[in-house]
Amino acid sequence: MDDNLFAPRHASVALKTWKKLQDLKAERLQQSIDVLNSHLDHDWVIYGVNTGFGGSADARTEKLRRLQISLLQHTQSAIIATSDVNGELLDRDGQSHAIPTDWVKAAILARANQNLRGHSAVRLEVIQTLLKLLWFDITPVVPLRGTISASGDLMPLSYIAGTLTGSPGIRVRHGPSAPHRLTTAQAAFEMHNITPIELAPKEGLGLINGTAPSVALAALIVHESQQLAILAQLLTAFTAESLAGNVEWSNPFIHAIRPHPGQREAASTIRALLKGSTFVTGLESRKRTGEGLWQDRYSTRTAPQWLGPYLEDLLLAQRQIEIELNSTSDNPVIDTAAGPEGDVYSGGNFQATAVTSAMDKTKNALQMIGRMVYSQCTELINPSLNNGLDANLVFGDPDNSYTMKGIDVNMSAYMAELAALAHPVSAHVQSAELHNQGINSLAFLSARRTMEALDILAHMCACHAYVCCQAIDLRHYHRRFLAAHTPLPALASISIKLDEAQRAEVVALFTDTWHDDNKTSYQTRCRRVASRVASHILSLAMAQGFAPLEAIAAFEIGLCKDMLAWVADPANDPEPAVSVPTGNPAMPGLGHGSSVLYGVVRGALAIPFNRGVLAHGQPTIGSDVSKVYEAVRLGAVMDTIMGELSGLWEEQPAPTRAKL
Repeated sequence: MDDNLFAPRHASVALKTWKKLQDLKAERLQQSIDVLNSHLDHDWVIYGVNTGFGGSADARTEKLRRLQISLLQHTQSAIIATSDVNGELLDRDGQSHAIPTDWVKAAILARANQNLRGHSAVRLEVIQTLLKLLWFDITPVVPLRGTISASGDLMPLSYIAGTLTGSPGIRVRHGPSAPHRLTTAQAAFEMHNITPIELAPKEGLGLINGTAPSVALAALIVHESQQLAILAQLLTAFTAESLAGNVEWSNPFIHAIRPHPGQREAASTIRALLKGSTFVTGLESRKRTGEGLWQDRYSTRTAPQWLGPYLEDLLLAQRQIEIELNSTSDNPVIDTAAGPEGDVYSGGNFQATAVTSAMDKTKNALQMIGRMVYSQCTELINPSLNNGLDANLVFGDPDNSYTMKGIDVNMSAYMAELAALAHPVSAHVQSAELHNQGINSLAFLSARRTMEALDILAHMCACHAYVCCQAIDLRHYHRRFLAAHTPLPALASISIKLDEAQRAEVVALFTDTWHDDNKTSYQTRCRRVASRVASHILSLAMAQGFAPLEAIAAFEIGLCKDMLAWVADPANDPEPAVSVPTGNPAMPGLGHGSSVLYGVVRGALAIPFNRGVLAHGQPTIGSDVSKVYEAVRLGAVMDTIMGELSGLWEEQPAPTRAKL
């Protein structure tokens, strides 16, 4: 465990029961204690051991053990509501005043790792007792607010330290799963025959004068943020396919001539995720001619340039957090190698500004990713922008169904809240504690706000994944419809001769009219397509000197009848095929990445294609999106994606790829 924590590993330990204590070496811990005792034997002044604290450091005392108790007493001062300790968790306003259990467990692990470095004069038995909290699933109820993360996270860590003393005033959650039993630290220790700790000189300070709560939460955030960044790249590929886009913007040449590492990684990853797709052009072959929008809009076309800088920021944030996880965060600190008696130094390694920096840049990265996801998702829903898909992604009847309109509004709400959170917390520092802590990092607050931003982005990604699956089902439906219908065979009933260019023009008119008339019902669409094609054929016939009106009218009626019969046949409705090798639903022609996500949504989560009013009485859209959201937050989506596409990540040489 010592010096070997990194963000993903820290996250996994925090979210699972601690299975075994590590092999702890006591030698360097004892050496730091010996240095401290030697200094005390010389009657030397040591901050926080025989002095007062902070702005009261001009006080002196010989009651060294009592001083450590006094430290915990004055820092265990924040608010915990009755609802937080009686099992309700939320008060009448729907708020909790306690730090979530997983965050506290992560903080315990981080503080144990920091203390093990042997610079804090904390005994091995104290660290072992700290780890026993994880072993026996004893988690202190720690107030959410009240730390400025300057002299470390004094307040949160004081409740953890108080638990080690078996304090009857500290409440703990106890048990392997929800709902946890609530009891006192004293009762939990008695239940497991754990001996409470009597704090030796400096041990109270050594336990609480550190950044563990901030860096622990930051580690969880960085890990999940990187996963959402990957999911956003997959959703970009999925969006391009749903829009039937021209993805030549992913060509390596474009990014080689502007070689920002993050940009190159994003482009390479998205291109790999698109591999095998028949829904896009510009991947294996080039689009050289045609009508309509020639290049994709910015939300997909510039995704590598948009995401790239923030992939780099997330990597820098991870590096900052991993250094902090494996550093000594305390004051004073003990150098056991400084001469025969070692030395003790007062400094500021508790100042968690590195964590604040990591969190503020992560929060901004999440906001920028969210901005892209928002633009992509709303583009798919908008019939003026989605390249022929139905308005609001309705199936067939936009006059009576408005399928994704609610999600369109939701996404605006999420984006506004995410943007409001993006402002850096570091701009709001206030002087504290007799002006001794004139500058303070607010790292824990920044991390809390970043976790809020992360959760909102998870909302947005869940919505976007749901929308993409609906969009690709409709895109496939329209492809099948167009493949099943062409006006050319019926032209034989009209004595008209068309050359190859004119025949291609008729087919293009048929296809374009079907796509362009995407704000109406399928019945209206079929009639308008047939009418416009018939009118065009009439103009071609008149150009040849005749006007077979009856034949053209019959052609129009027959074409419309055939189209109406096809869209009315339930056998043609959007239904995902079943992939024989996996048994999961699959969409023929999807790229590597989108096919996996589609399989998760349609298969593992059993979320069906939405049929609008035809699905009345079925689970709400919100219920289905909530399933996706929970799978995203719990890691199930990314676990599947990373498992299915593990070879893809191994092929990516980009230096910004994080440990996952």
